[in-house]
Amino acid sequence: MTTAVGLADVAGEWGAFPDSVWLAVDWTYLGIQAVTGIVFMRWLWLARTNAEVIEPARHRQSPMWAVLGWIVPIVSFWFPQMVVRDVWNASNPQRPRGTGLLYPTPGAELVSWWWAAFLTNQVLSTIGARLTEDTMTVRDLDTVAAVALVAAAVLVIMISARITAWQTNPR
Repeated sequence: MTTAVGLADVAGEWGAFPDSVWLAVDWTYLGIQAVTGIVFMRWLWLARTNAEVIEPARHRQSPMWAVLGWIVPIVSFWFPQMVVRDVWNASNPQRPRGTGLLYPTPGAELVSWWWAAFLTNQVLSTIGARLTEDTMTVRDLDTVAAVALVAAAVLVIMISARITAWQTNPR
């Protein structure tokens, strides 16, 4: 849903909608993004807590960083990805057992691809919002940002579904 409204927001910036519709889409996007963010942070906090039970090896960040990592400036560029990667590695039934360490496990590169797409969207959206002179450049940035948003959404759905399946059916 967030992705669909975000794409409508980009279309609105291209002039496909009147200003009143664009404003409504913007506010809707902001609201849905806030709710989605809260739901995801709650899921991540629960998944991080479960991961510690499944694999008591030392995680790089405590469970509180599953939420704070998104909010605290500077560390928000890498802490969420670290938390998700540790949850992935701890929850993956193919992990090496009994080592006391969280080794990388098969498929963990999905987390890197998701994070790259997410950061690409965030950076290009921020740059595009600050450009005012060359509307073609802004449109190009917004288009690439929208593609990155779709990629990030698909990847985070895949990641969260797999982690949830591993945690609800541990082997």
